[in-house]
Amino acid sequence: MSKPHDHDHDGGHHPQPPSGIEARVRAVESLLLEKGLVSSDAIDRVVSAYEKDIGPLNGARAVARAWRDQQFK
Repeated sequence: MSKPHDHDHDGGHHPQPPSGIEARVRAVESLLLEKGLVSSDAIDRVVSAYEKDIGPLNGARAVARAWRDQQFK
């Protein structure tokens, strides 16, 4: 009898189950949409703002600029 293993030989992909925080975010988003408290467009705009304008990349850019530009520092 062969032992089970955790990979495919045919190149298939088994998606990972969502992490605890991912599951909670999905549940909250579903409830907000279901109750009509927000639209999916509004959620997309907030996510986009955090990804592009507010998130950690913005802070990293500020640090990098401070290293290069003494006036900015």
